[in-house]
Amino acid sequence: MSAPLLTPDPGGTLHLRPHGATVLCVVVGVLGLGLTLDAVIRAGWQGVLVLPVPLLFLALVWMVLWAPQVVLHEESVEVRNVLVTHHLPFAAIQEVRLGAMLRFEVTADRAATSTITAWNAPALGRDAPWRREAVMYEQRLRGRSSTPQERLVTDQRRSRSAVVAQRWEDWMDQRDRQGRSPVDGTEGVMTTRPNVLQIAVVAILGVLVLARVML
Repeated sequence: MSAPLLTPDPGGTLHLRPHGATVLCVVVGVLGLGLTLDAVIRAGWQGVLVLPVPLLFLALVWMVLWAPQVVLHEESVEVRNVLVTHHLPFAAIQEVRLGAMLRFEVTADRAATSTITAWNAPALGRDAPWRREAVMYEQRLRGRSSTPQERLVTDQRRSRSAVVAQRWEDWMDQRDRQGRSPVDGTEGVMTTRPNVLQIAVVAILGVLVLARVML
């Protein structure tokens, strides 16, 4: 069982990605669109011919940093990675591990076990030196230092992805109390699909850039 959350689960569908990735995507998007607009204004229709290059760059940022995320539902979680999206019913999840990355041990086809890693989920952040010193000073005043396991538990509670493990464990507890079957047919099996939209957009822009270079 995971440690209790510092912030209660608000319920509903939650979209989780690192704050840094969101900020970077917004900054790059604004700059890219600004430069694109400037090129069109300055060069007129000639500027339109170079649009595939900045658009391809923006599409790659979108594909790698914006679209990938973890979408938490009431009884399932979507792991949207760069090329594929995994749909994990809670019944298919055997373990949720939160460390340097968010990982799931899940039941795949034919009852096989597979490890799914979330490419762009909030994980355990690195301790800032000032915060580490403050914690150590407080511990010296109390006369007791935290063990590595206690520090790990604290970091996990602080992570924004902790709500995923907590909601899954709450669902498991409720299922056990109601005496439901651990797996109900195909509802307890992970499914995976390719991210067709992202792949198609990047591929089309890549072809346009290649054609522009060769012409």
